[in-house]
Amino acid sequence: MNRRRRGSRRRTKLWMLAAAAAVLIAVVVLVAALSDKKSPAPDSGTGSDPVQTDTDAEPVTPEDDAPEVPPQEAYQTIALTGDQEQYDALYRIGDTGFEMYTYVDGVAQKYAEAVNRTVDALAGKAAVYVLPVPLSSGITLPDALLGSSLFDDQAAAEEKIGAMLNGSVRYVPLNDALMRHRTEYVYFRTDHHWTALGAYYAYRAFCGEKGITPHELSEYAKDDFDGFLGSFYRDSDRNDQMAAHPDVVEAWHPVTTEAMLDFTDTSGNTMRWKIIYDVTDYEEGMKYNTFIAGDQPFTVINNPDVTDQSKCVVVKESFGNAFVPYLVDHYSTVYVIDYRYWGGASLADFVRENGVQDVVFINNLSAIRSSYLIGKLQDIT
Repeated sequence: MNRRRRGSRRRTKLWMLAAAAAVLIAVVVLVAALSDKKSPAPDSGTGSDPVQTDTDAEPVTPEDDAPEVPPQEAYQTIALTGDQEQYDALYRIGDTGFEMYTYVDGVAQKYAEAVNRTVDALAGKAAVYVLPVPLSSGITLPDALLGSSLFDDQAAAEEKIGAMLNGSVRYVPLNDALMRHRTEYVYFRTDHHWTALGAYYAYRAFCGEKGITPHELSEYAKDDFDGFLGSFYRDSDRNDQMAAHPDVVEAWHPVTTEAMLDFTDTSGNTMRWKIIYDVTDYEEGMKYNTFIAGDQPFTVINNPDVTDQSKCVVVKESFGNAFVPYLVDHYSTVYVIDYRYWGGASLADFVRENGVQDVVFINNLSAIRSSYLIGKLQDIT
């Protein structure tokens, strides 16, 4: 009985050795076969170029137990509906206008140079943030027209601008932040500006880059001003469809009720104003002026509820107006410079002389393609 068991064990061991040898031979044959095929080119390791592969290679089918690769984020779609008409630089679809956009690389380079000069001049003194603001034609335009001959790719423009900036710039791209909310009321239909809701999502992106906690919309008091018919309405020869569906200007007040705003107008007069002003009785095209008294050359907002002497300068054109109120709760002082009208000679000197810690360039992509406006910005940097 014992001899039979030992014989059985010997036969089992011999079988296992034979099987192992067969597997080893198969592996050697497979490796030899694969070595005759052309291998894919190695990755450069820079992350800037895709890996090049043999175009004749057989497609690889993943194994059943291979980990799933999460899909890229899919934005909500916007269908193309309504009649269409072009008026100079405006394209209307039904009751909604869109500014036609062409990226101008030479002007974008001058914009980046102006920002970079400021960064270099303030090295070790202040942080510089840049927020390029897409137009509605880059976010809420129906998908069928995105990237068409009338509308250059604004996400690509954003990337090109970012690549030109000094490595010390705190860059806050906004395309993705707004595309995630593109079916919400983030841009006006009858005007070229974004809404305060669009500006709020930009504020949240800024807070993420700065490392501070944003306030929730539910924390703010809110006013609505209806009957707004803006620049697109005017440029569309007062289109009837727009007139029948005017915009509502939504405005969220800062959490603090103690902040005070003083602005200096183009004549040098200084006035005290409300951060969010009641524009109920304003003309139909003026209701965007609810935010920080509109386009003033120089504005100062002091918040006594913030006592750490933190200071910020916002360098903007009109898109910045709806953005500034959200910053008020985070700084002792917010200075607002509209570079189109400001009489100061040097932004960097102003920052140093006033002990400012943060500089925020918030500029829309249409302005960044205007040689005239960027010339104005270069004059102060």
